[in-house]
Amino acid sequence: MNGKQELLTIENIENFPKARLLRFVGDLDSTNAENMSNSVISLLNEGVNAVIADFSRLRYINSTGLGALLFVNKKVKELKGTFKIANVNENVLEIIEIIGADSLLEIHKSLDEALSTLK
Repeated sequence: MNGKQELLTIENIENFPKARLLRFVGDLDSTNAENMSNSVISLLNEGVNAVIADFSRLRYINSTGLGALLFVNKKVKELKGTFKIANVNENVLEIIEIIGADSLLEIHKSLDEALSTLK
């Protein structure tokens, strides 16, 4: 029996029909990175062009999870869309910075700040 909580919930963003809010819970690692990136690719295929990832409840990310985030970021940008990350805790941010991905990802301190940059 699997009592594991879903990593990702997807919500609409009011006043932005082509944007989605992704709320992450738990760990982003090799057990769920592929499913996460497939979910985002499906959204892009449906016409979504702005994705905001809320990391307020993301505890941990490993290199596989980070690779999936970078893949998603690249795919969104190829479609001239935007990918933003908000509410990153110190542990997750440290991993992102160690790999140097902070220069590739658009990271915001809060969800409100990320939402305010949507056009």
